[in-house]
Amino acid sequence: MAGALSDPIRRPRVLPTGERLSAEDYRRLVGVLETVDHASDLPEFRERLVHALRNWFGFTGVAVLHGDTLFEAIQQGCGVQGGYTPEFTAEYEARWAATDPLRTPAAAELILARGVARLVEIAPDSPFIAKFLRPNGITDKAAMVVDGGPSGVLFVGMAVTDAPRVPERDLAVLRTLRRLLAPLVVDQLDRDRDRRAATANWQLTPREWEVADLAAQGLTNRQIAERLFIGVDTVKKHLSRVLAETACTSRTQLALRFAAA
Repeated sequence: MAGALSDPIRRPRVLPTGERLSAEDYRRLVGVLETVDHASDLPEFRERLVHALRNWFGFTGVAVLHGDTLFEAIQQGCGVQGGYTPEFTAEYEARWAATDPLRTPAAAELILARGVARLVEIAPDSPFIAKFLRPNGITDKAAMVVDGGPSGVLFVGMAVTDAPRVPERDLAVLRTLRRLLAPLVVDQLDRDRDRRAATANWQLTPREWEVADLAAQGLTNRQIAERLFIGVDTVKKHLSRVLAETACTSRTQLALRFAAA
């Protein structure tokens, strides 16, 4: 009998010599995708991505921001962060946010061109690195962008503490990750845009939307402040405006309104 298969002893393709990513790297990539794949909305997707990057790749501090353009996402800081102490975020907001090299048009242009970049290459002589990050134990940052075109962009910033600069292997992993995340990011950005369109009568700024999202999830004012790099008093001001604009009298009512939207 001739058999059913034309080539019964075929073997898997041999991997290229000098492959940068190991089987361990690919398992971690799959772990990140499994973590974010079933997020119900953009706020949950952001939270899961922060957790996954810290858990699977060991980045100590992670920020996930989004906007219509990369410069808008970075400049306005719409998104969440995890792994930073309240003291660090308070000092950043009070003294260093205005001089953060990543919050410039030139940095946005370079990151868009490369997809993944190191902070020490963007601004090697910046006082922000020498006088703020390094005294706080951060030696470099990786910046990654997922460009969704008309859907918007997602920016991810990751702090490195155990090497003078982001290792080449980490950059290789992040380049692969951004390609794998792209369809999920586009879907989440589109769904979030549709959700906001359904509540277009709420005249909220991007930052007020962020505060409203987190308050509706049950976070306290201090927790919101830590996630968004802002002070507690600023959170209170934004939340008062959100409650007034949405005609809600409590956080519980706000959560119900968001769920319905």
